[in-house]
Amino acid sequence: MKRLIALLLCVLLLSASAALADKTAIGTLNINGVFTLRCGLPEGYQVTTVVDDGSQVIARIQSDDPLKPVMMLSVAFDELYAGVDRMNYLDEEALAVLEATFTEPDPSVEITYGDTGLGTRLLIARQTLDDAQYIDFLSIYKGYFVEFVMIASEQAEDKTLSAEQLQLCIDFLTDLDFIPGEQSDLDTAAGQTFIARLGDYDDDANELTVTLRLPVLLGADAVDALKEGDTLSFADETVIVEKAERDEFGDVVVNDDYILTPDGNGSYKVSLYEVTCLQDGTTVTVTVPDTLVFIENIDPETLEILEEPAVHTAAELIAALQSDVGPGFDNDNVRVTFGENGELVQVVREYVPWQ
Repeated sequence: MKRLIALLLCVLLLSASAALADKTAIGTLNINGVFTLRCGLPEGYQVTTVVDDGSQVIARIQSDDPLKPVMMLSVAFDELYAGVDRMNYLDEEALAVLEATFTEPDPSVEITYGDTGLGTRLLIARQTLDDAQYIDFLSIYKGYFVEFVMIASEQAEDKTLSAEQLQLCIDFLTDLDFIPGEQSDLDTAAGQTFIARLGDYDDDANELTVTLRLPVLLGADAVDALKEGDTLSFADETVIVEKAERDEFGDVVVNDDYILTPDGNGSYKVSLYEVTCLQDGTTVTVTVPDTLVFIENIDPETLEILEEPAVHTAAELIAALQSDVGPGFDNDNVRVTFGENGELVQVVREYVPWQ
């Protein structure tokens, strides 16, 4: 589970924001239409989305009054909780594990629980020190951790959060709501091809775990505001910006290594040495049909690229998955194609230089 506290000092989280309605979609996870997160905003507060890359949303919720506290929102999928529909369904043992992620690194943290007006259970982590500077609200929905952290404004003279300010955040979350997507994962994947990582194969059920890999996308506002000293965070990378320059093609080049390219939809794709940076999207479990085609572009023994692709059957794919020989299927070297009904129709293993 990703903690937000380390993000609170990132200079990247700034710049323009747009006024939103009283009941507004403040974050949308668009991985196969899983859900939309909605809740009303406190008066005078606005939202700036910093990252919305399909698997994670990070947003800054800030008042027009620079002295009022700031709220940070993070929504990210955690495979360990993939089967958890809501935090409401966790037992005491599972909740104790979550509580320890707060209390072990900081014994001054006190854990309580509350429910939103719509019945969503919230874990509330508060610092009990006299100069407490943050309060953390955490919930879970369909394997996604939804976390709000309130911190004092950098411009406020007194960094201690008052009871009134804490109540502001509680009120803000009163009508927190999760709107389920109308389509299932496989319905949305139908007819599409993805880079993917293949996981466990269940021989008895003839089912394969597939994690779709999606391009990292950064919000245009955050990219346009990049400057020396900012922190650029995405996927498992944290980059300190030494320089950020826009080239003649409209791309933003960071530290001569990372290329941020406009995608035409208000976001920037991230590449490293011209290789698109990816991160985990949704994980689905699919049947391996007898009609599946497995195309191999690598010699599994020498790891050299084949002059001509080898076309194999579903049974040969299963054998390759269960074999210790070869480059594996988890190096961003696999493309999967789904049929019109969401069924897996083709798996291609490509040669990649880093395998």
